[in-house]
Amino acid sequence: MLEAEFLAISLILVYVGAVMVLFLFVVMMLDINLNRMREGYWNYLLPALVVSGIFLAELIVLIGGRVSFSKPLEVPAAITVEGNTLQLGRLLYTEYLYAFELAAVILLVAIVAAIALTLRRRKDMKLVSTDEQFSANRENRLKIVSMPTEGGRREDPS
Repeated sequence: MLEAEFLAISLILVYVGAVMVLFLFVVMMLDINLNRMREGYWNYLLPALVVSGIFLAELIVLIGGRVSFSKPLEVPAAITVEGNTLQLGRLLYTEYLYAFELAAVILLVAIVAAIALTLRRRKDMKLVSTDEQFSANRENRLKIVSMPTEGGRREDPS
């Protein structure tokens, strides 16, 4: 290619990260019963091993040298002098600044929307009412209750 290693690895990291976040939010939005899923876990071991073996064989064939990549005949002089990272940064923050900022805002809105969609009230959550906390005054903060002792006698609180 054009010796753009930084661009290639950054694109791979961005897209892999985006797909991971997408899967995370899909899993968060699903209401999965884990106990039911664990019941037949070992039944899928043999198909998983077969698929893993096929995948591993494909990787060995690809890495084994059957696929060869050729280098371009000529690399532009500007890339070799300055480096592709500097050129990419200059281009990203000058000519494509608005597109870059727009993409950042869209991603931020998507993250906030996904969190808002997955946020739900649960029955077992303990919530504290801030209204009750702020409306507390000196008289209703502490209530002294007279309780019987172990012997069954009542003591006078005074």
